[in-house]
Amino acid sequence: MLSAVRVKEIKKFLENLNIESSDYELFDEALTHPSFNFEVNRENGHDYERLEFLGDSVVRLCVSNFLFDRFKDYDEGKLTKIRSYLVSDEFLYKTALKLNLNEYINIGPNEEKDGGRKKESILACAMEAVFGAIYKDLGYSVVFAFIYNIYDNLGENLKEILYSYNSKEILQQYTQGKNKDLPDYEIIKESGKAHNRVYEVCVSYNGEELGYGIGKTKKEAEKNAAFAAIKKLNITQGC
Repeated sequence: MLSAVRVKEIKKFLENLNIESSDYELFDEALTHPSFNFEVNRENGHDYERLEFLGDSVVRLCVSNFLFDRFKDYDEGKLTKIRSYLVSDEFLYKTALKLNLNEYINIGPNEEKDGGRKKESILACAMEAVFGAIYKDLGYSVVFAFIYNIYDNLGENLKEILYSYNSKEILQQYTQGKNKDLPDYEIIKESGKAHNRVYEVCVSYNGEELGYGIGKTKKEAEKNAAFAAIKKLNITQGC
């Protein structure tokens, strides 16, 4: 039985999503990290893992449908590449933040101290679980409309987003096309606490510095550095 306070929180979350549902326990489950039940000793408590499993398939189907309709002249290979980003943890994490999902998720006290409310892995999984909950409660047409709206709102920014996501691959294809050498990524600075690190990376090729990037992970910083490089080299058409 959910507390009145928790019901109020779930109602507000659903209102923010423009989702009409009274199954507050289902959405509480979608917004509960496994650490919460374990650390607060909530007996018979459910967490988001089962709904995440369902939501993973739901979002892939909805995004595939969206891309199939939106990009009618793209072949299977290009559609697959675009989908790989739009269902990635990175994109789902950013979507969760835009929807303020982190404000409503239940996490254990220790996970809270460790910065769990802003962790990519946790929010991406919770976002998938919310998709699963919408599908389970309201059906495919509602969840498809909800997900379609998320991606449709990207508009013309979608192309730049995809350039950014594929930037390391694009840059590598460019350098290997020159002389088969790979670009070199170097961490030039690390800062911040252990659970909130910030990395600064420089990418170079044949001794020439091409771009700098900053990120919460080494991978993100390298990707951002590569994106700066491909913009400098004007090779974004490789996406």
